[in-house]
Amino acid sequence: MVRCPPRRRLRLRAWSGALLLVLAGCAPSQVPPGSLADRLNSALQQDQPQAFADIFTTDKSGSAAGREWFSVLSGAEATFTQSDGQTLVVTATMPGDRRQATWTLHLELESATGRVRAVAPTPDRPIWVLGAVDVTPAIHGTLLSSGLDASERRDWVERLDRAAAAVARSAPPGEAGWKGGLVVEVPADGSDFQAITDELANTASSLTACGTGTPRIVVNPMILDQPAQWLDSTLVHEAVHVATDSACVPAGRSLTWAVEGLAESVTARNDPATATRNRGLVLAYLRDHPVPQALPTQLEDLTGYALAQLAVDQVREKLGAKADDLLDRATHDSEAVTAEELARVTGWYTVRLSVLRRTAATR
Repeated sequence: MVRCPPRRRLRLRAWSGALLLVLAGCAPSQVPPGSLADRLNSALQQDQPQAFADIFTTDKSGSAAGREWFSVLSGAEATFTQSDGQTLVVTATMPGDRRQATWTLHLELESATGRVRAVAPTPDRPIWVLGAVDVTPAIHGTLLSSGLDASERRDWVERLDRAAAAVARSAPPGEAGWKGGLVVEVPADGSDFQAITDELANTASSLTACGTGTPRIVVNPMILDQPAQWLDSTLVHEAVHVATDSACVPAGRSLTWAVEGLAESVTARNDPATATRNRGLVLAYLRDHPVPQALPTQLEDLTGYALAQLAVDQVREKLGAKADDLLDRATHDSEAVTAEELARVTGWYTVRLSVLRRTAATR
């Protein structure tokens, strides 16, 4: 299972306008613009779950949705606004969020009553519109999960806290301003994973998504049977993306080898098994391939991540205290990294690989 690069989807979506045109042809809502949001806000602010539930249809699915929304959002500083009778904008901040999260929900309303019946299927849907969700507080944030029992939720909360503490100890470059919190989401199945992340479930074991404006770790439920130590190291890797805010850097503004290599470097420093595995992957690669003459850019498997870690580790070894400045720029503002700096890093990387290749040849 691979650790997927962080998602960077800060672009306008063509489907949004098309969806609005489709919804415009639906039966007209009985709810004037703004009043639905006002009622939802009022019920949340006054802690009235029944008043909140009354805004949803009375059938089984509507009643369940009302309960789930209230259960999650009542502890998330949530606010509702409307741009029209069927488009709801929700902002919320869970304990552990770096910033406010924002979702635009296109509603399906019951024509006779104006009650909320469903949310139209669009990318980046929140976990709490997909089904039953357990909200489990952690010392360093929040776990949102579907389908985990009490023991499994406890394990993931402890894993969240360990990951946050490990990254805080390592203080990766670019983490200034991070308050040490994480929000981890474990959806019910691969379909929900795709609905939340817009990523096929067979392409990533976990990822840090920023489609809502704040980085959140989404764990693929297909990997839950992996060994605990592997799950721990995966969460540390993703926590680095949260701490450095790298998942929210616009596409093209960061260097992949630095983003993923830094996450793997921090993970390896906290987990000897990751360090040993990555070294073995590099040696195995060098037994079958010539020494690459450029820094890794296409990180499609664990070997690519191991090579990126080696590049970052060389920067740390060669630059010492000055390494953080270069890695920070490489992660957040790649245009600020000069061609001369990249040439030096590439040289350190290829020299180290040449040395390791001689070691690989003797094994």
